[in-house]
Amino acid sequence: MIRTLEGPRTRGLGRGRPMRTTRIRMAGWMGCASVAALLSAAPALAQETVSTAPAASQASPSDVIADNQVETVIVTGQRAALKSAQQIKRSADTIVDSITASDIGSFPDKSVAEALQRVPGVTVNRYASTSDTTHFSAEPSGVIVRGLSQVRSEFNGRDTFSANSSRGLSWGDVSPELMGGVDTYKNQTAELIEGGIAGTVDLKTRLPFDSAGRVIGITTSLNYGTLSEQVTPEVSAIYANRWDTEIGEFGLMVNGAHSELNTISESSQFGRMGIFKDVTMFGGGTKYIPAWYRLAHTEFDRTRNGVAAAGQWRDNDRKFLATVQFNKSSYENIWHERSVQGSAFSLYNRGPHFEITNADANTYVLPAPGTTFKFDDEGNFESGIMTSPLGWVGNTTSANNDWAGYLIGQTSTGQPVIEPCYGWTGRTDCAPEQRGGELSATTRYNYNKQTTQDLAFNLKWDPTDRLRFNFDVQKVKAKLSNYDADVGLVSYANLNIDATGDHPVMTVLPGTNINYAPGGLANPNAWRFNNVNNHLERSEGDQFAARIDVQYDLGDGWLDSLKAGARHADREQTVRWSVYNWGGIANAWGCDQGGGGVNSTDYLWYNVDRTAPASNVNGDCATGNATTTFSGWDRNLPDVRSFNDIFSGDVLKSGMLTFASMDFVKDLEKFQKAFGYSNTGVGSSRWEAVCYRPGETNCFLPQEITEVSEKTNAAYVMLKFGGRDHTIGGFGVSGNIGLRYVGTTNESAGSLVHADFNKIDPRVCQPRGRPLGPDGLPVTGAYVPQSLWCYLSAEDKAFTDGLASSSSVRQKHHNWLPSFNLKIDLNDEWQLRLAASRAMSRPDIGYLKNYVQVNMAGPDMNNVNDPLWVKDSAGNITGVNIRYTAESYNPYLKPMTADQIDLSLEHYFADVGSFSLAVFYKKFNDYIQYGGFNQEVTVNGVTRTVLTRGPVNGDGAKIRGAEVAYQRYFDFLPAPFDGLGIQANFTYVSNKGITNSNLSNASGGGGSNTSGGGLSQADGAVQVDSLEGLSKYAYNLVGMYEKGRWAVRAAYNWRSKYLLTAMDCCLAFPIWQDDAGYLDASIRYRASDNLEISLQGSNLLNTESVLKQQVNDASAGGLLKDNAWNRTDKRYLLTFRFKY
Repeated sequence: MIRTLEGPRTRGLGRGRPMRTTRIRMAGWMGCASVAALLSAAPALAQETVSTAPAASQASPSDVIADNQVETVIVTGQRAALKSAQQIKRSADTIVDSITASDIGSFPDKSVAEALQRVPGVTVNRYASTSDTTHFSAEPSGVIVRGLSQVRSEFNGRDTFSANSSRGLSWGDVSPELMGGVDTYKNQTAELIEGGIAGTVDLKTRLPFDSAGRVIGITTSLNYGTLSEQVTPEVSAIYANRWDTEIGEFGLMVNGAHSELNTISESSQFGRMGIFKDVTMFGGGTKYIPAWYRLAHTEFDRTRNGVAAAGQWRDNDRKFLATVQFNKSSYENIWHERSVQGSAFSLYNRGPHFEITNADANTYVLPAPGTTFKFDDEGNFESGIMTSPLGWVGNTTSANNDWAGYLIGQTSTGQPVIEPCYGWTGRTDCAPEQRGGELSATTRYNYNKQTTQDLAFNLKWDPTDRLRFNFDVQKVKAKLSNYDADVGLVSYANLNIDATGDHPVMTVLPGTNINYAPGGLANPNAWRFNNVNNHLERSEGDQFAARIDVQYDLGDGWLDSLKAGARHADREQTVRWSVYNWGGIANAWGCDQGGGGVNSTDYLWYNVDRTAPASNVNGDCATGNATTTFSGWDRNLPDVRSFNDIFSGDVLKSGMLTFASMDFVKDLEKFQKAFGYSNTGVGSSRWEAVCYRPGETNCFLPQEITEVSEKTNAAYVMLKFGGRDHTIGGFGVSGNIGLRYVGTTNESAGSLVHADFNKIDPRVCQPRGRPLGPDGLPVTGAYVPQSLWCYLSAEDKAFTDGLASSSSVRQKHHNWLPSFNLKIDLNDEWQLRLAASRAMSRPDIGYLKNYVQVNMAGPDMNNVNDPLWVKDSAGNITGVNIRYTAESYNPYLKPMTADQIDLSLEHYFADVGSFSLAVFYKKFNDYIQYGGFNQEVTVNGVTRTVLTRGPVNGDGAKIRGAEVAYQRYFDFLPAPFDGLGIQANFTYVSNKGITNSNLSNASGGGGSNTSGGGLSQADGAVQVDSLEGLSKYAYNLVGMYEKGRWAVRAAYNWRSKYLLTAMDCCLAFPIWQDDAGYLDASIRYRASDNLEISLQGSNLLNTESVLKQQVNDASAGGLLKDNAWNRTDKRYLLTFRFKY
């Protein structure tokens, strides 16, 4: 049983917000923290050097700088750090971009993902989910490297992950304050752990031996958001020290971080565009009218905690170095969301190329009586008052044409909610035949907590000056818990929408042919509980890994060193992910809410203020299904509030509206008690909340559970050669060449649900009468004389028993991954790099789900010529061929591979001055995407071929691009301008042949195809010509100034438009994000050697994320129309750093 999943208190929007005691409390907290900090210190400030911890397989006890030194792009304003970074970049022999810990801790990039977007070739996703464009996130949720999302994550050179359906780490989980560095590998070496076909991001925490001596410190910060108007704290502390003893040197480091962030995201969104062709009342031509307009206000309460601890020992002879590391990151994010949506018509389940003609237009949307719609020159809807056709909800079934047979609810004053202006009995005494559109008010709660814990031990041993060993073991544990629930209330109103300004504006007007109780929409009596929904995920994963590496230095000749190693990893992951459990309650289409033709005063549960027990227990539906359990809605369920404050009060004009109380939505037990059918007897869908559904085990159905075991064994050999003193034709040459072997064994436990014949016809052999023709009379001529069961073979009867059986799949894969890295020193200032390798990425864990539900289809029983019938020579039906199909995931998937090459030209012209130009190319094999494959399925000893649709390994494709970067300080300028500096980079990426996977890595069953708006990709979709997440162009521009005690930085990040999702969850259309740029800045003042004060700002331009919906195929022009406008806080961070 789940009880309240509670986080920070719920706050209303606009009116009713509680007094903000946070500011007072935080002021006192800051004062105490400052006093404590003055007595101690902060993590290493700008002037303290912090080295990046070497990967688990790389450094040795005697190393000062790791063998695998990396290209570093540092985005701080420290001149000395930039000079050091340039020297490292120049001498590196692998292609890696790096960010130092001081960057992440002091720049206004308050997450790893925000910091990574500064790196050439890296962009971020700012939505909670790529397939759900209605939830804009204040912090980035994903990282894309060179247009690809298959990014592998590491902690200190070791594999790490979150316990969800993907394979890598959720970037929001990590406390950036703990980082000693973040490295982005863009190509491969043989020693690098496989899996990052887009790139590998290695998160490196500090080690005791990184610092020269004792470090004690504390950093305290206050966050402020301009929309949330809340002040939240951040604090991090570090202690590190080293001690010399008779048996060697010991080091200890403990680092902790706590961060709270309250942000607001607001969305103004058009629904799917209805395409009206040559409709007379709209002036002919092609017109585009949005099916709905939605406004959403989401408050995010994020808490992140992190701990990094490390101990080191080195013997006096410097032959042994032992390191133990413990890292734990905990991330909790809670949404409190309310949204209002006005909808005049629905396009749910309509095909992606559906168009509305003149003959049908008046069954979709109508202007209010006496008004018209206005359109611009391109046919886009500009303004108008939208209403809906009456439809059957306005009918009366009474022979007297009175209110006795109305089909939905009535007001507290006894009037029908919808005036019955016509009926099946021909009533014509009222007009017009239209009504107000649907106005919905939704309350949503989402609780998400993720924890990743990593414990590792590493021992480096140098038995001789040339021979080095590395031993490493690691244990990772990850957990995830998510609860998501919402309740939608519905009433009716005329919707006056004006789209001529910067944002559409909706004015809510009394609805045509709608009756209200006194108070109108401010009275809960005007609303009904239309729908409820909840979802649960409880997942965990763990991994044990061990590796050994050995390196032998070959001397001073051309061959530098030979390195070899092996690694074993054993990963177990269980993903429990329930379906999004939607159900109708008092909706207009489900039941006869008026009592099935009895006296209208006996209405039951239509109105949300119905708190008394129902007097008519036989009025569940027109079919007479009874309820004896409905005792009235809880009187605390309605929550009446204003929503006009959204978007600064500029986009919604309405009175008070009624929502469901957040207290009921966030508490699963209350949620079930309020809406579960077993408690209320209400709702034709007989909805029960997750954890209360029949057939569950610990809240999950069998098809909602994925269990995957993965064992990998890898071995490599790598030869390093050359150096600056080793030349060919006068050019210094160095590099490495290697080969890595990887063996992967996947095991997936699951179930096979057999085809069920009863779903298409009874399991009985009996004669059939002649079917009726269009005239209502029996047809003449040939017909199917017996039921389908009579023709089914004994084998097919055994195969279609409708039962389920357990299933286990074991699959092995073998991959060989060669790599080659070369650096040529052209002269004292120019150098050329070449990197070529084969990389691989394994399928997401969710794609390996082993669950198959077999479906069957037989012939048309009214068509004797259906090709599925088997006939004898005389034309008599003697048997039948059954078509078997399934939707599933695919535990047989192979890893996808890529052959990739990088070429980089670099120029170093000053101590802090460099220019680099890189081009890259990747060619893919076995790219994973949605498709069809034949699968042999055996049931009761009978084997049939089942056409299965799901993830498959597809054809190869290509991606290519270029990156250019420049940095320097303008030392040649006169003082004080000699403190000025600049960093800039630009990225170009082009895709050829890669198609979107069109896959969802999590579902409550076997369906793996992305879907939305009642459709899936399998139903057909609007054609796109881009890869999701790929911006063709992106750039960063950073201005710096550092002089004396002051340092100032302004950083602008921009990316061109990109395809956010090929099929949106709610529109079924592809959604594009328009080009957007974000400006962050900081100013720092070093008050003393022990104190630094900084003020940082994020999103200073108040950038809106503008979305467009693609309404036709790319081959037809890929026409883009308005979809959404999203905004979030400007954020300010005041920080005090102390050190001793």
